[in-house]
Amino acid sequence: MKPLSRALALGILVGAFFSISAAAVATEGTEETGTTLTETTIPTVDFEPAVPVTTPDTVEPLSDWTYRYMVPTGIAIALLIAIITSVQYFTRVVRKRYRIVRE
Repeated sequence: MKPLSRALALGILVGAFFSISAAAVATEGTEETGTTLTETTIPTVDFEPAVPVTTPDTVEPLSDWTYRYMVPTGIAIALLIAIITSVQYFTRVVRKRYRIVRE
């Protein structure tokens, strides 16, 4: 292995280790202690809302994120690939087809 690829592999390995250990540390101490919730009375206060909010009767469903982002991105990438392929074909094939002969 080249030194750069070794360093890259080591960096990926260290990054994976820290991301896994960060998740393990974040979940530490969340075990249940076996105590149950006792009934408590929560005082209720009748406050008037500052601004009454009404919900609309019909809600238009949002389109899936794939249609909103992935499909246009895929079309743009396909067009870019078609343009690059056309330019490469012209520069590699058509230019070499005809040669100017000098006398």
